[in-house]
Amino acid sequence: MNQFKIFEQESFRHGVTTRLGGISNPPYDTMNTSFYGQDDKQHVMTNIKRSLDTLGMTAKTIVATAQVHSTTILSINKAFDFSALRRFDTSHTALDGYDLYIAEKTDGLITNRTDVILMTFYADCVPIILYDPITGTAATVHSGWRGTKNRIGQIAIESMCSQFGARVQAIRAGIGQSAGKCCYEVDFPVIEAFEKNYPKTLLSGAVFPKDYGKYHLDLKWLNSQLLQMNGILPQHIEVNSDCTICGIEKYHSHRRAAGGARGTMSALIQCGL
Repeated sequence: MNQFKIFEQESFRHGVTTRLGGISNPPYDTMNTSFYGQDDKQHVMTNIKRSLDTLGMTAKTIVATAQVHSTTILSINKAFDFSALRRFDTSHTALDGYDLYIAEKTDGLITNRTDVILMTFYADCVPIILYDPITGTAATVHSGWRGTKNRIGQIAIESMCSQFGARVQAIRAGIGQSAGKCCYEVDFPVIEAFEKNYPKTLLSGAVFPKDYGKYHLDLKWLNSQLLQMNGILPQHIEVNSDCTICGIEKYHSHRRAAGGARGTMSALIQCGL
């Protein structure tokens, strides 16, 4: 389980799972937290419960995203109606007694509630966790190349401030393990798409041309810059430098699996009590 030191002094529970410490069998071994694939449901629910227990999360309501590489972020306030979400059956599993809800076509979640756990999924894309200790508002965001191109991190900040009264200068940010600039290779159309939304002077720090017409892209650095462009102080941002593609022993990777069956990691957050 990976955690960020930037949140250590806060009344906030968080973590990003790795591929270690679960009970799933190959090719999902061992800590697979996605219940959308073909892995055994009992194994997945046990893996999630182990993660929650490790993090000391006590809430019995979980809201998880069903991601589509969008910029849609769901805000869960005190008056939120959970009946608007799809409920996932956890009966007769390790999560029996929990309410697990699915936010369809959603790539980010925000709340200031202490009785809800938020859950997003990753297997190379960038996990972004945001927390404002003054208002107790937290967000978890899934930012692949499309989400980064479309500035989903900026949208999360704006939503935290406009809907929950967060102050951007107080927000702390953790950027988790993802495909690194050492391994994350893209074609020119991806770079061209970024050039429509970011100045070339900024992209020069994130785009590294290769000899064979390909490019390496540093999504973590670009997301860090995006957060700073939107007011988060650089000293309030922590970046995990690990690459999921070459981190074979510790991380699941969609690229490494060439699109085949593999496990999935999760970011889990619960606002402080």
